[in-house]
Amino acid sequence: MDSVFGSFDDLVAVRPIEHLGCNDLSFGGQLSPSLRVVEDGGASGCGGKVWIAGELLCEYILEKTPQDKLLGTILPEGSDSMCNVLELGSGTGIVGLCVSLLAQQHHFPAQTHVNLTDIGMLVPLMQDNIVVNGVSDSTEATELLWGTPLTKEHDNIDLVLAADCVYLEDAFPLLEDTLLQLTKDSEHQPMILMTYRRRRKADRKFFQRIKKHFDVVEVTDFARHSQYLKNRTHLFELLRVS
Repeated sequence: MDSVFGSFDDLVAVRPIEHLGCNDLSFGGQLSPSLRVVEDGGASGCGGKVWIAGELLCEYILEKTPQDKLLGTILPEGSDSMCNVLELGSGTGIVGLCVSLLAQQHHFPAQTHVNLTDIGMLVPLMQDNIVVNGVSDSTEATELLWGTPLTKEHDNIDLVLAADCVYLEDAFPLLEDTLLQLTKDSEHQPMILMTYRRRRKADRKFFQRIKKHFDVVEVTDFARHSQYLKNRTHLFELLRVS
């Protein structure tokens, strides 16, 4: 197993350093204070900047969350609050941080805990963004290599978020394995929301793989769906079926 997973860092695409800085994102005033995102311009790989798929997932979460419950408008009536949130391939942590700020802003009755995860070299950047946004009490940044065994801290996850994680074909089976581990408990199935920007025909291989175990349902009922579609950016909910 070590021979397979030991080189995970080598699978991460490298991009040239483009810019450094800190962006303020309020998403049309829906977040107050606004989300602050420190980017490293690609110094730590492709995860060190904000991508459009992350913005889509933030917008969807904001649109579907009323004052009292995370994603409350799409949850079945009487369902429990989504307290334990895990973001895969977080990069800067934009999506998980959006959840943390939203919980802080709305004072959800149940304590929300968000775990931002990615490869080790991105943990310091995620931690910087946690501090910048003042959500250290509810949010942590940890290393999670896809395909490696999960720990007990990953049990009982209510919501899994993944933005632009489908981009490297060699990592497809590793991401699939992690999703299968997160959904192995038939008594407690997390909601999985995944956004991705279609770039290559090879991306379809990932969705073909996971359809053996998941229904892949495209979500279209949000305000700016048509605009994101023009940019080939999609939102899916994954439902474990086997």
